[in-house]
Amino acid sequence: MAAKDIKLGASLYSYQEAIWRGDLDLQGALTALKGAGGEGVEIFGEALIRSFPYVTDEFLYKWFYLLDQLQMEPVCYEHFSDRRFWKDPNKYLDDDGVFEVTMQYLRTAKKLGCKFIRLSHDGHNGIYDVFGAADKSHSVVNAEVFARLLPYAEELGVKMALEVHGPGLLQDGGNDDFLDAIEKTGCYEGGGLMLDFSGCFRDMSPMQEAQYIASGAKPEIVTYLREMSRKAYTYDGNNDVDWDEVEARVKEMGGGEIELGIINGGRGPSGSLRNKLISPPSVVEEYASRLIYIHGKMHWINEDCTSDEMDYERYILALAKGGYKGYICTEFEGQRTVPHTLNEVMFVNRQHKLMRKCLAAAEAQGY
Repeated sequence: MAAKDIKLGASLYSYQEAIWRGDLDLQGALTALKGAGGEGVEIFGEALIRSFPYVTDEFLYKWFYLLDQLQMEPVCYEHFSDRRFWKDPNKYLDDDGVFEVTMQYLRTAKKLGCKFIRLSHDGHNGIYDVFGAADKSHSVVNAEVFARLLPYAEELGVKMALEVHGPGLLQDGGNDDFLDAIEKTGCYEGGGLMLDFSGCFRDMSPMQEAQYIASGAKPEIVTYLREMSRKAYTYDGNNDVDWDEVEARVKEMGGGEIELGIINGGRGPSGSLRNKLISPPSVVEEYASRLIYIHGKMHWINEDCTSDEMDYERYILALAKGGYKGYICTEFEGQRTVPHTLNEVMFVNRQHKLMRKCLAAAEAQGY
């Protein structure tokens, strides 16, 4: 059954603030993840490997000792490389430089025992150029460099996971050039698609709600718009929302430019409420068997281990029905919105409880 083939872990990026403050070191972060019931771990070298981008025998001894003691599996190594990998920020790596840097990530991942690197690549945000990087010198790993890397990744036994991250969507074709490279080279074990839950969000988080209110939006209107967004993007057969009617209602409630901007605003990580960019559960089910890895992105989980941000039960079921086999690794980023106020350990624990409940429900349905 597919639900039994889905394992839970976390990127240690989820504990980034506690690590930055010195409250958690490598051992502390791994222990916190084990406390959540995590089976696998994703590590980012910039913060946790002193010798980055290289890895010493001393670190490897400690790394494997801790994993053995905690009975955890190394899953993924975070690839954050971009072309500004220089002491001089005005200089940019050419394709050869990006190739060499990424090869270093692949070699390090191999030493760490990781199956994947989460690849920073030009298809990360799908077809959307959210950073306005028309200048190719500001791109990351393009499809041509990816094609060069594929045979080496395959030889090392480390797959390059092409993260599909909001506003990018599984169905928008933003990774087609990279998938074509896999087909042309025949290096099917060198890379593949990775889903980030940011492309499945249906609702603004409490922090976003607070930001709108701090900007001058009426609290009662923001609450109303949250309800409408949740209804529109919960695929339960009752999700028809007439946004013209919603807009008229907001005007009746005294809403102005800020509130109307929430409905019709410019494209962002979630898109406007009227035209939210989202991969429905049916699309996730369609792609599930082709996914090699998943980031369980989240900003907030309620105290009762439920979520408004994303419809976990339907998406976990879609993954199980579609035949996904692999890890969902938590990537908590709520602390980036409200620094120094959120307990990262607690939020990872909450999400794991929620996802285990959803996996059990999928299994009970025969998946």
